[in-house]
Amino acid sequence: MTNHKGENTTIKNLISCKNTVDGYYLDDNNAIIVTIGENAKYNMLHIRLVNGKLAIINRWVTNNYHIGFIHDLAVIKDLNLFQIQNDEGSFNALYNYIEGKFIVPLNTWKEIDAGKGNSILKKYNGFLAHFEIQSDYEEDDEYSYINPITGERIFESFTVKDDTYYAIINIDGTIRGNKLFKGKSFSKITEIIDLDKFQSIDEFKSERTQACNSQKQDNKQKYQELLAYRNDGSISPYLDSEVSKVLNLKN
Repeated sequence: MTNHKGENTTIKNLISCKNTVDGYYLDDNNAIIVTIGENAKYNMLHIRLVNGKLAIINRWVTNNYHIGFIHDLAVIKDLNLFQIQNDEGSFNALYNYIEGKFIVPLNTWKEIDAGKGNSILKKYNGFLAHFEIQSDYEEDDEYSYINPITGERIFESFTVKDDTYYAIINIDGTIRGNKLFKGKSFSKITEIIDLDKFQSIDEFKSERTQACNSQKQDNKQKYQELLAYRNDGSISPYLDSEVSKVLNLKN
């Protein structure tokens, strides 16, 4: 495409003059570019060439951006899909750059995996997604102390973690069968959850988080009751004082 002055107005040429960290040229009219935003975060912009001019179709912000082999994995051109990075160097959302919309929103899943060489995508005609549930953080969730016997510093946490939840994400972004699989890994599934029983996946996640919060509070209460029962001034949940009595016995 050329403008009235005869200048080349391909999307690649128009973007090349901008200050970008990285770029994905998806087709003749669509690109996604990465720029530095405020507070050292990264702006991701879907740019489209419309009537010879650049238009911003969509944008989002990420805390971290990884450059390298992950760049080549991001685009699945046959499906018009762009896989969006999470903060850890994998993908957790799907964006259709022809429709200009998220088909899997940001932060619903911890990771969405097409598999090495898109092996999962080819096998299941979908993606393997998962997220983890744990109790909400509070300042007194973690503590440490010096073991009086060994001198070792012990770190303890009241955080309650649930098993991992998996799903197969169809190429249109829906959850296959509207089912979740719960287990230690995808090879060790122990429960299947029917999401039809919930208003949304966020409602399910909230319910499980609250269950973890309740368990955490129960654990804290039992810990305090244990310390009160021992009444030896220790913050250790272990039998250090009893061990010390044995060690200090005279032969």
